[in-house]
Amino acid sequence: MSVNLTPRLSAAASLVRGGGIIADIGTDHGYLPVYLVQTGRVKGAIAADIGRMPLQNAAKAIEHYGMTDKISLRLSDGLCKFTPDDAQEFVFAGMGGTLIAEKLSETPWIKNKDLHFVFQPQSRAEDLRKFLFENGFCINKEIATHEGRRLYIAFDAVYTGETREFTYADCFIGELPRCEDAFKHLTHQVSRLREKHDAYMKCGRCDEAQELFETIKKIEGFIND
Repeated sequence: MSVNLTPRLSAAASLVRGGGIIADIGTDHGYLPVYLVQTGRVKGAIAADIGRMPLQNAAKAIEHYGMTDKISLRLSDGLCKFTPDDAQEFVFAGMGGTLIAEKLSETPWIKNKDLHFVFQPQSRAEDLRKFLFENGFCINKEIATHEGRRLYIAFDAVYTGETREFTYADCFIGELPRCEDAFKHLTHQVSRLREKHDAYMKCGRCDEAQELFETIKKIEGFIND
């Protein structure tokens, strides 16, 4: 019996390089590490979560699919109970982009060129991209997908040590123009920013409104190309 992933988790799984050990941070039901081990993409995995209940759910799935010898459980708030020697790849799927960036900022050892990171932020991916840009990470690939009526993205990154110049618009765009099905996601981002722009205008925050206007125009430029 094989586990079936949802579209958003499938997108994250497709970005995993594989071949070694992966740590799934915020594992919830543990389906992602089970799938990756089952398909032979990774040799083993660590399913981690901040809550005991999600880990109990993950334990049931791991046992159900006969993976107890290859997948271990770890109670951890982000990466606080990890070292860079524990895994070669780290997946953050299901958290908000702001929270992921916060957890990464608490962990200096992530700035390691031998590590690979996969992200599937539920919201505010722009905050996560900003953190990566500012801290010497390079985003390799982005994927946009649908699950029901909701749009999701996933992307992977590595540490290069080279910081890059970027605009506020770049934090929303990332590498999406290079992937399929990005049009709807970018259009959704424009709608979000227009609402924020209008709110700023109403309360007299003109400078911030102007920055948003320029960001909107840049994103629309990618959409219309």
